[in-house]
Amino acid sequence: HSTARASGLWQFIPSTGKNFGMQQNWWYDGRRDIVSATNGALDYLQKLHDMFGDWELALAAYNWGEGAVQRAQARNRKQGLPVNYTSLKMPNETRNYVPKLLAIKNIIANPASFGMVLQDISNEPYFAAIATSRHMDVKLAAQLADISIEEFEALNPAHNRPVILQDSSDLILLPVGAVETFSANLESYDKPLVSWQAYQSKKGERFDRLAPRFGLSVAKLKSINGLSGRN
Repeated sequence: HSTARASGLWQFIPSTGKNFGMQQNWWYDGRRDIVSATNGALDYLQKLHDMFGDWELALAAYNWGEGAVQRAQARNRKQGLPVNYTSLKMPNETRNYVPKLLAIKNIIANPASFGMVLQDISNEPYFAAIATSRHMDVKLAAQLADISIEEFEALNPAHNRPVILQDSSDLILLPVGAVETFSANLESYDKPLVSWQAYQSKKGERFDRLAPRFGLSVAKLKSINGLSGRN
């Protein structure tokens, strides 16, 4: 998360995320979904390149905002100045954003020339997408795949709550080697997949009266729903 309300690997703000098909609700935030956010970022970068005709300006617009880049270009045009990336007046964060990306690109392309040795990464997928078609606890999904909850959440960070609702997302991501384990364990699992339920509160209901109905403390009820003391 950022102070500008951007979220996920590709740092989409809510409005831009919605523009590129990322569903956002109480249960699920598609901006944090690895696949949908990456697809959205590629589409957005292509749109920016089509708009500015230049990858440096496209990347600057991704960081600073397309409107900000357009306004900076308009100011330069009024003064008869060039409108390329290096000629625009922009915040230091954006000014340094593109050189940092280029530096990383150059290091990865030729680490030896920078006196570095990078760990080899096999040219094969790390994760696979699998459909479950059923609601399921996040913790249980990790157990069925025989992976840690930390690894499962790292691959599936879009779920805001401890339960996966399949009307929010049709797919979950698992390490390639865990897919068969998950499928086999799910097929043989004969207990409830969900230990959570949603309750629509009514106007005027109080936490201190609602929590005991579900065998919860007030603090626990607030915690699992991400609510502060003022709510």
